[in-house]
Amino acid sequence: MSVLVGALAMFGIATLDTFAGATVPVLGSFAALPAAADAEPEVVEVPAPPATPGTCLNWTRPDAADSTVVDCSQPHLFEQAGSVTLTDQVELPDDRQWQQLVNERCTPIAREYLGNSLDPDGRFRVGALKPSPAKWAEGDRELRCGLQSASRSGALYPAAGRVAESDQSAVYEPGTCLAIDGRTIGDPVDCNGPHAVETVGIVDLTERFPDEFPQVADQDAYLQPECGRIATEYAGGAEVIEAKKLTVYWDNLNEESWSSGTRKVNCNLAALLPDRSGFAPVTGPARGDVVVGETPAPPASDTPGPGIPAPISTAPTVPTDGSTPDLPGVPPAENPPAGNPPADRPGPVPPIDPLLPELPSLPGREG
Repeated sequence: MSVLVGALAMFGIATLDTFAGATVPVLGSFAALPAAADAEPEVVEVPAPPATPGTCLNWTRPDAADSTVVDCSQPHLFEQAGSVTLTDQVELPDDRQWQQLVNERCTPIAREYLGNSLDPDGRFRVGALKPSPAKWAEGDRELRCGLQSASRSGALYPAAGRVAESDQSAVYEPGTCLAIDGRTIGDPVDCNGPHAVETVGIVDLTERFPDEFPQVADQDAYLQPECGRIATEYAGGAEVIEAKKLTVYWDNLNEESWSSGTRKVNCNLAALLPDRSGFAPVTGPARGDVVVGETPAPPASDTPGPGIPAPISTAPTVPTDGSTPDLPGVPPAENPPAGNPPADRPGPVPPIDPLLPELPSLPGREG
């Protein structure tokens, strides 16, 4: 029979593997937009949308210069939680300093905004909008803090509805594949190409644990047969999974996620490298022809940049429960409005490379 293993046994960490180590970018602020293509090159100042907590913003440009206020029930990329003035900062921070400032200054604001119910490993991340260098030189020190749905690369996906009213579970609909990025997981991709993981089902842990947080061992005891059953039905049989050299594994929830209201996890199919040092590249959907590579995949090179709206082709399908509508994608980042990028505006801050734990040896096959 195929190997069945929980995420914690696979990774040795108490986080959802889909977003473990993900870093949300700091986005450029609303400093300026380029003039029309047929006009003389110049920078046109654009008034910033109001910084009112609870205001939702959407944009299509990689630099977010075309940000507009939208109703939070509509697809958007950023829900404002509050602002902080960086009065103690004299020099313009560099990328890593911006990340630190977001973590230290914005995380408390976002948590307070949500009533301390933010799942640190869930679907939503703390992000920020920062002053451009030109605005910084003029004395602007406002850092806008907010919440967004971001992938591991930092690419942004649209959400509809306020975070406080949304399911924070970081789960995908069955049939969603996540890219292979070296030995680890990347952004959602087409299952016909190389990928690390294919989701096969969603399990609501309240069906077995309606009250108190279940310890990981208890989660595993429930999810091993449940995810085995789901994966078998999805793939067409246990013998099919084994013949294709795939492994059934599931996500686990830690107590902090549980306390934030998260209850759902994914069941997945994946393959491991021969030395079990990470994920092996899998090409093809589990229900079709599958080829499993024996050497590590190269680092992902075609993912959207941090803070850039993800192309429609890579937008994941987020489960809905009736309260959140199906989300249309946003225009691909490769096709921003015409015009030269504003001279006084930096691009999105790249994410800091996460430190990923080593993959421990896995349990033996179950006979």
